[in-house]
Amino acid sequence: MKVLSFKAYIPDCILVLQGSKPVLEFFSFFPNCPVIATDGAANDLLKLGISPNVVIGDMDSFNPSEVDQGSCTVIKDGNQENTDFEKALNYALKQGYSRILIWGMHGGDFEHSLNNTSVLWKFTDSFSNITIVDSMERIAIPVFFDMVCEECVEDEIISLIPFPHATLTTQGLQWNLHEEVLELSVREGARNRALESNVSLFLKEGRLLYFCESRFPGIPLFTENPSYTLKG
Repeated sequence: MKVLSFKAYIPDCILVLQGSKPVLEFFSFFPNCPVIATDGAANDLLKLGISPNVVIGDMDSFNPSEVDQGSCTVIKDGNQENTDFEKALNYALKQGYSRILIWGMHGGDFEHSLNNTSVLWKFTDSFSNITIVDSMERIAIPVFFDMVCEECVEDEIISLIPFPHATLTTQGLQWNLHEEVLELSVREGARNRALESNVSLFLKEGRLLYFCESRFPGIPLFTENPSYTLKG
């Protein structure tokens, strides 16, 4: 069982995609954290006065002369087999980064958001902690293991979105599941609510995105605790 808590720490990197526009307040929580931006997202960061440490992509929407290449590494990768998101994730892996925040997965064209979600699942096993920042109010966490969150707030909105399906039991939610199946286009788990501070997921098989309220500057951190067991 993995225990989810929220700690104020500096992640290994922030990965910024060309989706929802970045918010200056978010970056202020993580000073000195490396920022990797896809080429389109770099433009939005520069407008906020944030200079990314790395810009990566095919450079079809970014002019490298816009940044100080003494402090910013510009990586032009014209490989059309991989999206800019994949290129950024691969770069993060090569740097040995394990705990990452991702801003901008959602936004723009609908197919862009769906494709980013597909790419995400290719890499979830490669990082110890991935947090998707949907907005300043909401985050999502890929889950493919048993977990308990000990810091839920009563009436907090919790969504469990399977990819593509998951069989699980839950405890601590308004509408609990008992070895039931969530499956895309059949039955999803959006907009449930926490009834207590501890919410547990026992995943028999499959994987899902766990959506909850953000706690910045605290960000999700998973630790192992095998003592947790299913009640009843």
